[in-house]
Amino acid sequence: MPTTKAQPAAAAALNAHFDTRTAAYELAAHLREGLAKAGGDGGSARCDAVALFGSYHHRAAFEDAAEILRHELEPGVLVGTTADSVVGGDTELEGRAGLSALALRVPGASLRPFRLGMHELLTSTDAPELFRQYLGVDEQRRTAIVFADPFTTPAARLLPLLRGTADLPAVSAIGGFASGASQPGQNVLLLDRAAYIDGMVGIAIGGVRVDALISQGCRPVGPPLVVTKAAGNMILELGGRRAVEAAQGVVFAMNESDRALLSRGLQVGVVVNEYQARFGRGDFVVRGILGVNARNGGLAVNDMPRVGQTIQFHLRDPATAEEDLQLLLDAAQLEDRPFASLLFSCAGRGTRLFSEPNRDVGAIQRRLGPLPLAGFSATGEIGPLGDRCLVHGHTVCAALLRGA
Repeated sequence: MPTTKAQPAAAAALNAHFDTRTAAYELAAHLREGLAKAGGDGGSARCDAVALFGSYHHRAAFEDAAEILRHELEPGVLVGTTADSVVGGDTELEGRAGLSALALRVPGASLRPFRLGMHELLTSTDAPELFRQYLGVDEQRRTAIVFADPFTTPAARLLPLLRGTADLPAVSAIGGFASGASQPGQNVLLLDRAAYIDGMVGIAIGGVRVDALISQGCRPVGPPLVVTKAAGNMILELGGRRAVEAAQGVVFAMNESDRALLSRGLQVGVVVNEYQARFGRGDFVVRGILGVNARNGGLAVNDMPRVGQTIQFHLRDPATAEEDLQLLLDAAQLEDRPFASLLFSCAGRGTRLFSEPNRDVGAIQRRLGPLPLAGFSATGEIGPLGDRCLVHGHTVCAALLRGA
């Protein structure tokens, strides 16, 4: 008699109680109930993995919350991070205490937890094979779910090492940087029974299809410009002009509606593929402008610009953000329905961008759900763009989990 292949299952929960232990017990109860309803494993609450996210309010007792979930759910691996705010179900819980979690049961999948401390980060900066070895990604486990501390992780140098070469297969990372901390040592990363304040943690996954959906929150404005002089994180000249003068020229040429968006800040979009004849939305990775050097007219950006790069200024635009997400969801609906999702959204989205709450997660749930979904607001979102893995800004990045 043929046997039926066990199917993946998932449960997600969100809790807004201000007391961490109370919130964790209630969260665990909802996850147990969700896993039992999802079926498989004889109705047991045991699972293969749990991703736990806690708002900054829960930082002091975040390890206690993790231990409660470990005791109640007996996961094979538990990973997590603190954040400015958390997401669960169809709710982006902004400005409030919150715990959110996703529990996964993935029969036959290969899950390898990893932790990269300062030694691993420094030794793998220019060593693609070593970095992949630390993450546990290879031909079988092609995706890593990553949570990282922004103060100590040189992700802009590490993530390009995941690009495919003649000798190494292309692998990917999806995740985000912890948020809510104002200085190093304040973020908390979890891996099983251990807590860390630096580096990165995560899970390399094989036997489960993990698709990335990355939606931009900005649109280009003004013409593409070539960096003709740069130093460190400063763009000094664009097209032979002082960078600040080039930016002023773009601003002066804006129409009234574009100028109204300037209150959200002017951004810099760096072209990912220089060999394209034309550039449009989705061809840029967006970086914030940190300041202006009045002496040399340079723009300090959240990146390390290079001479010869093409950039284009961008505006944060809620209409563009919503339209872009809907277009991506149109394509996602043509694929098999996901059984779960992890969501990493820029801390500058939510009600900081839209006039109403829950716009991103609500759109995803309406089009692809109802889905077990959990996540957090990030200071940088990690995900693929074309054949590269990058740190993004002002995006919403969803890891859509589908059966292999």
